[in-house]
Amino acid sequence: MVKMPDCPACRGRNVGRVGTGQYYCWDCCIEFNWGNRGVRLYRVEADGELSRIDGPDVPA
Repeated sequence: MVKMPDCPACRGRNVGRVGTGQYYCWDCCIEFNWGNRGVRLYRVEADGELSRIDGPDVPA
């Protein structure tokens, strides 16, 4: 069994895989992935579109 990563935003463990290298945290409702420049966080909007979260907007 593959261990899912902890959420980089809230450190929650309730994480599921939504695509290749893409994960969703059910605790803080953030989608995330790792790229060449580190982790990238996204907020899922009401219409299903992803909005990238930068800097101080990252949930605690």
